[in-house]
Amino acid sequence: MRLHAVILAGGRGERFWPLSRRARPKQFLPLLGDRPMLAHTLERIQGLVDPRDLWIVTSRDLKSQAESIAPQVPKRQVIGEPVGRNTAPAMALASWLIQDGDDSVVAVLPSDHRIEPQDRFREELRRAAETSFSRNAIVTFGVPPTRPETGYGYIETGDPIAPGSPFHRVSAFREKPDAAAAAKYVADGRHLWNAGMFVFPPRLLLEEIRAHEPRISAALEPVPRDLASRGAEKAIEGFYEKAPSISIDYAVMERSKDALVARAGFSWDDLGSWEAIGAPGSRDAQGNVAVGKVLLLDSKDVIAFSEGGLVAGVGLHDLIIVRTADATLVVRRDRAQDVRAIVERLKARGDLDEFL
Repeated sequence: MRLHAVILAGGRGERFWPLSRRARPKQFLPLLGDRPMLAHTLERIQGLVDPRDLWIVTSRDLKSQAESIAPQVPKRQVIGEPVGRNTAPAMALASWLIQDGDDSVVAVLPSDHRIEPQDRFREELRRAAETSFSRNAIVTFGVPPTRPETGYGYIETGDPIAPGSPFHRVSAFREKPDAAAAAKYVADGRHLWNAGMFVFPPRLLLEEIRAHEPRISAALEPVPRDLASRGAEKAIEGFYEKAPSISIDYAVMERSKDALVARAGFSWDDLGSWEAIGAPGSRDAQGNVAVGKVLLLDSKDVIAFSEGGLVAGVGLHDLIIVRTADATLVVRRDRAQDVRAIVERLKARGDLDEFL
C-alpha cells in the first residue's frame, strides 16, 4: 500500500479577520506557535508519507507562499487553483493525477486544523488507510464532541464494522445545527463532529464522482495525468471553468454506500473562529487567553490577541479583542462565528479593500 497525502490549503479563513486576509489566510499564519499551520500539518504526517507523495491544493495567488512553507513538496505537486470550486473538484483532480496503481491510497487533510497528539493521529491515519484499502471504502474521521458546537457539521454513526471496532457505517450527515440540536447530538453519543478528513483509494473516489457528479468527471477527461505535459496548466484551467462548486459531502459522502466513519481518539479543532484560540490549556485562572502584548485586569473569559502594540482591558467579560497593525476587532464570544459578516460587509463597501 502506498499512501499519498493531499493537503487542502485554499481557504481564506474569514472568521479569523482581521488577522487572516486575502494575501495571508489562516493556514499561513502562526496560530499554533511560531510556524504556519500548513507547516504543522506537514509535520503531522512526517514519517508516514514519503515527501514524493505529498500534494498541496491551494489558490493560484497563494501557490508561491505554499511552496516556500513546504519546500519538501515537489513544486509540480503544488496545484494552484485558478478559482475555488469547493472540495469535490479539488479531491477529484488530485485523485485523477495520483491514480498510479492498484496499491494507492489517498489521505485528504485540511491545512488549518489543530490535532494532538501527533503520534496518535499518525497511528489512526495509518489504520484508516489500511481499512480503506482492504475494504475499498471511503473513510472519514469523526471526533467525539466535547461541547454543543454549532459551527461544525456532525456525522451520525451506525453499527461498527466489527465488535469493538472504531470504524462505523455512516448513518447520516447532519448540517451545522442550532444550539438545541447540537446539545442533543452531544448527549446521545451517536453523533461525531465531521472533521473533514478523508482516506480512500483514488480510483474508488473517481468511480463515486462519475456515478454521483458526472459533471466533474466530464470536466476531468481533457486533463493530462502528467502535469509536465504540454498544455497541462491550460487543461486545469478548463477543468475549473467547467466543474461545479460543490463539497465532497454533498457530491459523494451523503450518497455513497462505501462510506465509513472512524471514531477519532485524538483531540481535534478546525480553528474555525477566534473562539477556538481559547483552548482549555491556554486559559488562565479567570478563563482569559492572552496572545501577544496583552494586559487584562478584573476580566473574565476574554480572548485578546495583539499582533502589534498593547491591548489593555479592565472589567471585561466574554469578549474577543484582536489588534493588528491596521484594524481592531471587538466581538462577543458567542458571536465569534459572525465575524465573517464583517468581511462580507467590507466586500460590499468596495472602498475598504485594503482591509480584506
